[in-house]
Amino acid sequence: MDGSGSPLLARAQLNMFLVIAIIVVVFATLAVIYLISRIIHNYFNSPQYLEKQRRRPTTAKDISAVAKQCTLTKKEHAMLTKVCKAAPSVNIKYLLLDLTMLEQCLREEFLELKSKDDEDGKTVLFSLRTKIRHTYVPPDSVTSSRKISVGTRLTYTASQGVHYKLTLVEKQMDSITLDIPAAMSERGEKPPSLSKITFIFEQANGTPYLMDTRVIRYQLGKQRQEQMIVMHSDQISPLQKRQNERIEMQQECQFASVTVTKTGEGKNETVSYKPSDTLHNGMLFDVSTGGCRLMVNIPIKAEQYIYVKGRFNHRDEDAATGIILRTTRRQDDGKYLLHIKFVAISTETVNRIQATACGYD
Repeated sequence: MDGSGSPLLARAQLNMFLVIAIIVVVFATLAVIYLISRIIHNYFNSPQYLEKQRRRPTTAKDISAVAKQCTLTKKEHAMLTKVCKAAPSVNIKYLLLDLTMLEQCLREEFLELKSKDDEDGKTVLFSLRTKIRHTYVPPDSVTSSRKISVGTRLTYTASQGVHYKLTLVEKQMDSITLDIPAAMSERGEKPPSLSKITFIFEQANGTPYLMDTRVIRYQLGKQRQEQMIVMHSDQISPLQKRQNERIEMQQECQFASVTVTKTGEGKNETVSYKPSDTLHNGMLFDVSTGGCRLMVNIPIKAEQYIYVKGRFNHRDEDAATGIILRTTRRQDDGKYLLHIKFVAISTETVNRIQATACGYD
């Protein structure tokens, strides 16, 4: 007897149809979910949505998220809130993606604090700026001199310990051309052709790098500027970022010896620094909030305290007391280069240095 029309076969066919129907429904559902996800993705990445979010008012929750990531203090948190209120048209999350715009906001806040002579506020502002930059400045990996931008200044340290800034003015297929400062030639501190040379340079995000290369030759540029031609190099390695931004200079200053007086013991110990009335002339080579480099004519040993007075920000006369970490004697003229760490410096002086180093003043 033919069982083709039996209930068992009919049930099997029904089950097969159900399986096929379920598969079709599953695939259709997945297709719909995919299409919806693409639509959502495209919307959230559309220029209209991004612009809407960029202009979304910054909320307390947004600021708290940034404060947590940057480990801000209460005062820094309050300062960030104030800065955001002064820039209501841009959300904080987008300010952090465009540090140039953030710098403008911070500078405007600095100018307001300056008009009020609010030194404590300036200190908080600069501390906030440092933490944000350390947290949000994107990593930048330079592995070849071919990636260094024209206009970058590369630092060469001569054997006498003097730093020279050479400017990258042109890149060729196998080499780069650097403008040499006149002082480097005048002092006879140019490394010879074919010799190895080490440079330190910084990218726009503040990351310092060390580069080893070789001098090819010297030439005169179009403006009769002496130039150094060096080989392209892949021997580039990142260095630890400086804690304090530095102001380069070659400016006359004065210095004096310091008498250190300690009173009390343990946690109750206090230290006072009294500079001598006798001042000597020197030359400042650079200044940061953490210290300076000072050129002098007399031998001064390391680990001694020294008082330095000069125009740290190129304009105002300031002073600070520091300890000499290292002394280097120049071979060509017998002068001494002192590497100084500040141990006593006023808040006003620190803020003036910071303002100039950040380009706010």
